[in-house]
Amino acid sequence: MSQREFHVAIHGTDQQSGASEAPLRTISAAAALAQPGDTVIVHEGIYREYVNPPRGGTADCRITYQAAPGERVEIRGSEVITGWE
Repeated sequence: MSQREFHVAIHGTDQQSGASEAPLRTISAAAALAQPGDTVIVHEGIYREYVNPPRGGTADCRITYQAAPGERVEIRGSEVITGWE
């Protein structure tokens, strides 16, 4: 049973490890790496992505997704529109 933490932050990149000092950029990238017993910690920001985790864990050993303590996280499926007239 795995018990790792993956960190996600707006300033991260999906080529990093997901450690607190090297966060991933997307929740989807963390979901792809997470195994039963792992925790995905999402840091403050607006994440514009569709998240469809490939696995959820097992009945007694789930994958947990949570906002970092005291930080506001928003997941939006919408895209930013620029140049609107």
